[in-house]
Amino acid sequence: MTDHADICAAHPLVLASRASALAVAQAEIVRDRLAPLAAEIRTMTTRGDRILDRSLADAGGKGLFVKELERRLLDGDCDAAVHSMKDMETVFAAGTMIAAVLPREDRRDALVGGHAGLDDLPRGAVVGTASVRRKAILLQRRPDLRIKLLRGNINTRIAALDEGRYDAIILAMAGLRRLGLDVAHVPLDPAVMPPAAAQGALAIQTRIASDARSRAVAEAFAGLNCVASAAEVSAERACLGYLDGSCHTPISASATMGGDGVLSLTAMILSPDGSAAFDASGVAPADDGARLGRDLGAQLLDAAGGRGFLA
Repeated sequence: MTDHADICAAHPLVLASRASALAVAQAEIVRDRLAPLAAEIRTMTTRGDRILDRSLADAGGKGLFVKELERRLLDGDCDAAVHSMKDMETVFAAGTMIAAVLPREDRRDALVGGHAGLDDLPRGAVVGTASVRRKAILLQRRPDLRIKLLRGNINTRIAALDEGRYDAIILAMAGLRRLGLDVAHVPLDPAVMPPAAAQGALAIQTRIASDARSRAVAEAFAGLNCVASAAEVSAERACLGYLDGSCHTPISASATMGGDGVLSLTAMILSPDGSAAFDASGVAPADDGARLGRDLGAQLLDAAGGRGFLA
């Protein structure tokens, strides 16, 4: 066994996760990829999971899903935290790092509710989402729609649809696939519903390697890193970071890695009501993705007339 395997075998890895079914399923993906190294999953209900009566923007931002897991990581209660990377702010806790980004799942959104697509929704249909990005894009394409707040885990959201409180809801394809849910849905073309930055990506956050244990943990996770997925989300998150992206501003950023090692990035910012939208795209070598993301962010701000456009 290698040194890191010896250390991790003596004291199995501890993975911190939110307690939702989707979060646990994602942690289980990480645990299974670590085999034959043993890993234990410890769950917690975060503040973001408890506050369901308002949007994330109004409740304090998407960091509500992450900060308590980061605190557990820094306190030494776990070796790593597993996150849906789109839930992570562009700046995370000092003393931590992203040790790996797993191969990306389907980044598309899905229209759930038995409709063939957005154009198939009846006039004035009630559509459930908590995302300002999804809301703005829906209103841009269909101003007649009524967008109603929908929070909670995937099963809770689907139950609300089944109860007739919504005509349709928008969920991430990645979540549906990871949970293996058999529910009537149609994937939405990214040209119709551009995805969020890092959508479909799982991130493994660890303490910065500073002792034998943390170095062993970082080495164990390094083998799980997907170079292409990591390059894509790096470009997307650089764009988001330049725009100071928060849950208040509708932003999309989606990069794809070509077989030639070139990244293509497309990004968009919208007004909250979808009445104004600006997009930009570009290409760069994979190792220059962060610069590409910042450049596109600057182009978007220039097109929108400056930072005053941002919510």
